[in-house]
Amino acid sequence: MGTRTADMMRFWRTHASRLITLFLLLPALAGFFGLFFYPMLLTVILSFRPEGQAIGWTLENYTRFLADPDGRWVILLTFILSLGGTALSVLLSVPLALILREKVRGHRFYRLMVLVPLVVPGLIGALGLLLFWGTRGWFNLFLLQFVPFVQRPVAVNYTMHGLIMFYVWLYFPYTCITTLSSLESLDRSIEEAGEVSGATRWQVLRHIVLPLITPGILAGSVLTFMAAFGAFSVPLIAGGNYRPLAVEIYKQISVPIPARWSAASAIAIVMGVLQVIFLSLYMRFVRRAGGTGGPS
Repeated sequence: MGTRTADMMRFWRTHASRLITLFLLLPALAGFFGLFFYPMLLTVILSFRPEGQAIGWTLENYTRFLADPDGRWVILLTFILSLGGTALSVLLSVPLALILREKVRGHRFYRLMVLVPLVVPGLIGALGLLLFWGTRGWFNLFLLQFVPFVQRPVAVNYTMHGLIMFYVWLYFPYTCITTLSSLESLDRSIEEAGEVSGATRWQVLRHIVLPLITPGILAGSVLTFMAAFGAFSVPLIAGGNYRPLAVEIYKQISVPIPARWSAASAIAIVMGVLQVIFLSLYMRFVRRAGGTGGPS
């Protein structure tokens, strides 16, 4: 009896930490399975089901979408909007981060304004943008009242360039925050050394600062791209005829009667695969840039 008790105590001492760790992870594992794995598995299975049937397997849902010119246009449109919004976010974030880094007057207020799009719900933001940029919105009223050569309202709403502008407003904080963090963590003595060596401020920025903060810019642009790629509220409200993948999925389950759940599931899987492929390629580029970035 004593030997058995001693063996049990030895087993408990050996495996106690593992058991405790497993016990603490159970809620997270249950949440992962219930909130992500099971819905994803169900979506994958449903994407291979014939429409409206509970049994059978087919690739028709994928082939119909990918063979349809409209389906390929939706994919291309999603990339155009996401890449356009990401590129403009980077172009806006870098100079803004350089300005905020200098602690200009009111910089705390400006930093707060950068974070506003993150705390405003996408639906409310889309409605506000529609009102501001509309033909009778503040922007066009200002142009018509104070710019002599403007004779008619500028079309922004329900256009591709307008939608990209909305994407930039909503998602550029991801890039701006990471860029600003990279800048503020940069040792200024490196820049001072470049200036002492005879480099101009532009040369210091071009050959020292930008290479060193490139990993931060790219990391933020990844977040911006992924958020823009899956955007739903803004294109649903302000996209007009421009409907990216997320809105197309919603369309499949809301417009037809009965709803086309299998088709929507196939589009969702295509969307997820494209995101994973692009993210893998992009992260490889980010790692390469991070490994080679530095003063030249």
